[in-house]
Parts: sequence; C-alpha cells; structure tokens
Amino acid sequence: MDKKTIQHRVQAEGVALNVFEWPGYSPDSPVMLLVHGYRANAHWWDEVVTAFAGHYRIVVPEFSGMGLSGWRERYDHWQGARDLAAVFDVLDIVVDIAVAHSWGGYQMLGFCCDNPERVRQLILVDSFFMVGPDQDIPAGAPIGNTRVYADKHEAVQRFRTSPRQPIPEPRRVALAEASLREVEGGWSWSYDPQLPMLDPSDDDENLLRALETPCDFILAGSGGVVSYDRAKTTADLAACRSLIVFEDAHHHLMLECPERLVKCISDLVDE
Repeated sequence: MDKKTIQHRVQAEGVALNVFEWPGYSPDSPVMLLVHGYRANAHWWDEVVTAFAGHYRIVVPEFSGMGLSGWRERYDHWQGARDLAAVFDVLDIVVDIAVAHSWGGYQMLGFCCDNPERVRQLILVDSFFMVGPDQDIPAGAPIGNTRVYADKHEAVQRFRTSPRQPIPEPRRVALAEASLREVEGGWSWSYDPQLPMLDPSDDDENLLRALETPCDFILAGSGGVVSYDRAKTTADLAACRSLIVFEDAHHHLMLECPERLVKCISDLVDE
C-alpha cells in the first residue's frame, strides 16, 4: 500500500471492517470494487490495484474475520454479503465494476441480487456455485491454520495458497508478509481460525436466475475448484454475457497471471 491509500474502518453488525481505498483521477471517477475470497485479504489484489490505480476510484474491503477486519463470535451463510452492504452504505457508493473472486464472488452476487441498482457490472472470477453435477465439489479445509510461528521468516517460507498452485516467488513472499499478524508467542495468519467450513447452498440456481446485474465469468481452467461444466451452468443461469476460460491458470488468477487478468477485465469493461 502506498501513501495515496485511504484506510477506512466500517462498522458492520458490531465488528469493524477494514477497507482500503485509492482515489480516482477526479471526484467523478468510475468506482471499481475488488472482492477477495475466503480466508484471504485485500493484498490478493495488489497487482490489480497497481494496474488500475488512477483510472478508477478503487475500493477493496476485507470481510469480517479476515485481513485487518475484526472477528465475530459466529459467522453465518450470508455474513459476507451483509459486510459488503455496510461498506456500500458507509462509503455511499454505486459501483461501476465489481470484480469478485471465489467465495467473495458468491457473496457479491448475493449482494447484487438484493441491491441491483448499486452495481452496474459484475465479473465473477472462479466462483463456486452449487449447480449442476455434484461429483466435482472440491474439498475444503475444515478449520483454519492455528499455528503460531516463533520466527517470521519461517512463517513466510511456509505460506501457501489454498488450493496450492504456482505463484512467482517474489509475489508469494510479498503476499505472505502482508498476510501475517503478530500474536503472543510470534506470528500467525491474518484470519480468524474459527471461520467455519464453507456450507454449500441448495438454492444457488434460484440465486443465479435472480441476478439482474450484467455479469461475466472468468474460469481458471486448471484451478480444480470450478469445473468447466459447473462454470457453464453458472454462466447460463446468471445470463452471463461471456464465459472466459484461462486454460492453463489456477484458482488464484490475480497472483499467478495478474497482467492477463487485468487485460481481460479491461476488455470486458470496454464492451
């Protein structure tokens, strides 16, 4: 984060959410919202922010229990969507383009269905919905990593995404350093280890059909989280304008190939 970064603390149901913002080129700059995935944080988007900074007013919130946001005693199925609603209300924004990754895309779509007038365009990036065949449901970690590392260097060296995938080493190290928090006895990861295991919904088909926001879907073809058949069914139900496949890319696209993702986003916004 650079000196132009504005940091907000937004209250959402008794918990302070951390929100980063970068001003646009004018007060009327279009607004871009970048939404991270489960147990992730705003720094997943650092390369994308750098590419679009100045062209947009960029807002990157961190969900409760993740990043620098506060933790809750319990988290329910749509907590992320309500966190997003609080950010929209406090910052008083209408978003021109929302780019949302993985579980963040699921929560963002739920928000859009309830608030169709507040998001003009949505790009889902490798987001899982419970539609179509169920034999390819990925296994998720049941609990978070609760380990405390006495040595920060060791923690950085241990850092891997979930699921694991190739990431350029300098980018992996930078993300690891940005994802640590100092705790009693050393260092741990910046998410609440009591975040629950993700609970798939049986109503996702109706949710997708209810979407009014113009939408595109970007699939990580080698990601192992969303199959092509599931992505195609998702895109059809949501009446997506396009389904774009990054054939050789893995789930965390913004870490593996940010330049390619930025180009894709730019092309979709220009349509």
